[in-house]
Amino acid sequence: MRRFLSALWAKLSNRPLALCDSGDVDGITSAALFLRKYPNGVVVLAAPSEVNRSWWIKRFFWTFVADLPCPGKVLIRADHHRTNKPCAKVEFYDPEAPCSALMAMKALDLENDLIANNLVKVAIETDTANITSEEAERLDLAVRFASYPEKIFIVKNLAINGLQSLNNSRIGRLIERGYRAKRLMLEIADKIPIKDVVNIYSSIDLGISYRQLTIELQHRGAKMVNILLRLSRRTFRYYCGADRDSPYDCTQVATKLGGGGHKYASGAQYKSPFFNPGKGVETFINTLKAYLNVDRLEVLELARDSIRTVTY
Repeated sequence: MRRFLSALWAKLSNRPLALCDSGDVDGITSAALFLRKYPNGVVVLAAPSEVNRSWWIKRFFWTFVADLPCPGKVLIRADHHRTNKPCAKVEFYDPEAPCSALMAMKALDLENDLIANNLVKVAIETDTANITSEEAERLDLAVRFASYPEKIFIVKNLAINGLQSLNNSRIGRLIERGYRAKRLMLEIADKIPIKDVVNIYSSIDLGISYRQLTIELQHRGAKMVNILLRLSRRTFRYYCGADRDSPYDCTQVATKLGGGGHKYASGAQYKSPFFNPGKGVETFINTLKAYLNVDRLEVLELARDSIRTVTY
């Protein structure tokens, strides 16, 4: 309701309206670039799965959309996902671009803006899973665990102050929360045996970034990491990471589950039938078996204090 009212207020007050990905630094940076270009604009954040199923998102005409599937009525869209079909009147789309924020900077004519360029550099680091700067790591940790109001706060601060926003006390607390979650993620990663393909199922949210876990396991030698998180009784979230030089393609699994992304990083969110909630895990297992062309699949099941291997 909060997002719908924000969009409605933007239309009633004749303000520019943007829709950007809520899930990562690339989407948050794209939103900040929009507000840097249009300080009186309104930003709405959403996940790709929400764009695909939300009736009200499809009803609005958006001034700008970034890092998301096209909702249908858009003036300008900036994106780099092969699985997102163009539909805007003006497309800044390049599947070879390292991040959507780079395309957003071009779309919004901010290429000569120093703050915009510094934000895009950080977005490239995070979206290519090649974080080398302290600024990129801190912003990534702040965004990963932020609530919706906290993400909007980050967007607005980045738009005005750029990476200097990382010195804001409120954002600093979000960063520290991210560091605590990262330490827990590393403890879990230490317990996971590294194989060519690592498959994981978590029946509860352990309070970590599962995307971050896929990256960490890849850094340790895994060529493909598939993680299924049960968000609720019927809702499941799939995360995939694949080595860029490997033969594995995350989109081949993610699209079968209703999602998309890149060959090396994709995801999906889906629901199981009301009277068969366990179907969500079965769908994950069968999709992986078909893609990997195997009859038996080893899955690591994560719990708060243990990890066990189950063969399906």
